[in-house]
Amino acid sequence: MPKDVPFIGERVRANLATEFVGAPDHKAFALTTLGVPGFVVGQPSEEAARNAALELCQKRADNNPAEGGRRCELYAVGNVVVYQRGRPPMPPQPWIRHDPSIERPFASKDMPLIRDQGKARLEAMFVPARKSRTIAVGPGGQFIFNSNAETVEESARRALESCAALASVPCMIVAADDSFVVPSPSIMKATGFFHAAANPSIIADAREDTARKLSDATTGWNAVAVGTQGRPGLGPKAANEQNAVNDALANCAKRDTDCHVIAIGPFTVGPN
Repeated sequence: MPKDVPFIGERVRANLATEFVGAPDHKAFALTTLGVPGFVVGQPSEEAARNAALELCQKRADNNPAEGGRRCELYAVGNVVVYQRGRPPMPPQPWIRHDPSIERPFASKDMPLIRDQGKARLEAMFVPARKSRTIAVGPGGQFIFNSNAETVEESARRALESCAALASVPCMIVAADDSFVVPSPSIMKATGFFHAAANPSIIADAREDTARKLSDATTGWNAVAVGTQGRPGLGPKAANEQNAVNDALANCAKRDTDCHVIAIGPFTVGPN
């Protein structure tokens, strides 16, 4: 069970394995979606164990400014998982691709999808936080950051799990430590996540082919443009954002008219 518990760090998973799983009843384990834990063992009754685990977890959560009033929930009673939410939806791995052509120094003001209040929070809390640290973003601008993890991989997992609990869909790691790790548009404004296979701006018979070509373009900058008939033009594997946009528009113009860019990197885009 411990290796499958979401939100918590690897050290807490190890503590559960050594101190909780084999411990005597009555016992319970509670957590928040940001990974604050609380577990008790050897209680006089199941009800006492439930209450004590929730109380311990909530005290820790209330003392953590990052929790923002989140409530603890029971995850396990005895060795039985009772958590009602199930596993948070996760994107496919790898969660982070290190590509020098798209990485650039992190700046809170350049965060895609996030409103000014969220950017200010990142500047105040994420920028000075200890490494390893990551930011996960959802398609509607939901975001979670994780810091002080033992590895970037652990930080990414926890950020993605917590963000998914908030957004109810898979999120994306946008920044790791001091860098953006996805193509983050500056020419145009990010408006959501781009999924070529389901994008209504692209004519239906071209969506799967567009998605396949983009999935093969795992390095560099990508852009997609469409015209009045929805015929797509791609700018894959470009050295920079402007080249990707120029290539997408040029390729679109070969098969359609009045072309405009609808995606840069993993994001749908609109005018700044």
